[in-house]
Amino acid sequence: MGPKQMDEKAAARIAKSRGKSDGFARRADMAARNNNDNKKGEGSSDGASRKDDSSQKKNDGGQDK
Repeated sequence: MGPKQMDEKAAARIAKSRGKSDGFARRADMAARNNNDNKKGEGSSDGASRKDDSSQKKNDGGQDK
């Protein structure tokens, strides 16, 4: 069985068995939220913001000289 991204159901099972204050359960919850946020962000991004960021970095570098 290969690696799988943490989902909210798996994080809930871990928290239920280990307790909500357990460090592993907290990290599982964070990973599930991050994976959920990443899934939402992938579909809406068209890549334009990355192009804008890289061009701005190039322009900022020229101003420092």
